[in-house]
Amino acid sequence: KDWEKKSSTYKSDLIQAGLNDMWFANCINEGILYAKYFNPLPVKIIALVLTVIECYIDEWATGVREDIRFTAVTYSPVYLMHLDSLKWFEEWTAPYKLLGKITDNLLNTTRLVSS
Repeated sequence: KDWEKKSSTYKSDLIQAGLNDMWFANCINEGILYAKYFNPLPVKIIALVLTVIECYIDEWATGVREDIRFTAVTYSPVYLMHLDSLKWFEEWTAPYKLLGKITDNLLNTTRLVSS
């Protein structure tokens, strides 16, 4: 995996796009208005974005887009799986502080986009 080329786990452009669009698109979005709650970027937000991405993938499972409702009943187990995976990743890469570096990079990039 290549850190500089953003080709490793949790370095997808989709994650960045989700953060930018949902919380940092303009000066009235929550990520800007409530910046103190987004610094450091909560792992729970990354898990949520990954869950939404998975919902989008599910919508295209047949090759034709089918509208799927994003509900707690359907996607809370998916969210919890992503949250557990992120916590595991953080524990196993703790000596390198990789998850912190990834979240810092995501947050710094959102600031550039929203400026």
